[in-house]
Amino acid sequence: MTTVIEHPAYFTVLPREYYVSDEVFEREVDRIFLRQWLYAGHLSELSSRGDFRRYDIAGESVVLVRGDGDTVHGFFNVCRHRGYAFCEQEAGNARRFVCPYHRWTYDLDGSLVAAPALRDGEVIDYADWGLHPVHVGVWHGLVFMCLSREEPEPIADVLERVAPELALAQPERLKVAAEEAYAVEANWKLMLENYLECYHCPGSHPELCVTLDLRQQDIDLQTARSGESEYNNGVPPLKSGTRTLSIDGELVSMRLPVEDGFNAGFSIQPCLSRVMLHADHGVTHTIRPVDTRRLVWTTQWLVHEDAREGRDYDVERLVKVWDATNREDIGLVEGAYRGVRSRRFQPGPLAPTKEPALRAALATYLRLMGEEGTA
Repeated sequence: MTTVIEHPAYFTVLPREYYVSDEVFEREVDRIFLRQWLYAGHLSELSSRGDFRRYDIAGESVVLVRGDGDTVHGFFNVCRHRGYAFCEQEAGNARRFVCPYHRWTYDLDGSLVAAPALRDGEVIDYADWGLHPVHVGVWHGLVFMCLSREEPEPIADVLERVAPELALAQPERLKVAAEEAYAVEANWKLMLENYLECYHCPGSHPELCVTLDLRQQDIDLQTARSGESEYNNGVPPLKSGTRTLSIDGELVSMRLPVEDGFNAGFSIQPCLSRVMLHADHGVTHTIRPVDTRRLVWTTQWLVHEDAREGRDYDVERLVKVWDATNREDIGLVEGAYRGVRSRRFQPGPLAPTKEPALRAALATYLRLMGEEGTA
């Protein structure tokens, strides 16, 4: 497959087949989404023993559950008997997980504790038939999952290296004030590419541009480290004098333990897990592909754990900028996908001062796909 993105005078996005091929998507699942750390949510969503959430991504279903103390367990939503997806709720609290099909029962750590008509130590050893595990990492209250068979580098080590300043805002003392999962009819890479450039922002995102410093954004993009890294520091820059990223630059919730204008965060690419913290709130974005042509774009808004709705923050005002921006982006990305699916589509030259982040992200993508030598 031709994977040329570098040309003598310019670079491009990937060829058409990368956005429409089911075969390419299956390779992406295996080499990217089953290997990278993925942002799951905030620990406050699993505050008590037995609290669980289910996550569906790229054809897989994963369950994260709070165990004893601060421990969070993760496993594939696959009963070891006949494969039934034992967890049918999106969230809740469970003392144990009981598969509805044949009543195989699992403890919160995923170990098998009961299998009707199969006594432990006779036909099978229960210790051999626990749920398939998922790696879980927690850093200052931010919860991540990795579906790899191999042991990944601990996400806490990565973030201490990439974004240590984020800890100044004490993200472990946040809670989720709002969450929205947007269904998008497009290939997931188009959402990634759209997010990594602001070439389209002046004409498409009036709410975001109230506080976003577009000039500094261009400078940051051009001077940023150009290496092919999965982990990147930084957030969209705020205009001088702006207190936070909001519709008018004023605080939208209780202040975090940082100064006005605080702006820190990181992203994991190409899967795209994005975390941004400001002086008074945080925002996270994640891409969760469904298949070649569909994805779910999930955004969370975080506030201080002591903040009370109606007193310290108003949800409509809190979500206004990014909810509007997300909806505007969905229209753009879906429109782009309709064009990319055309057999006449040919990638055009990208703007070197406006879209340089795409080059690094796509180079990382090709490296993870095992195709870096052909780019």
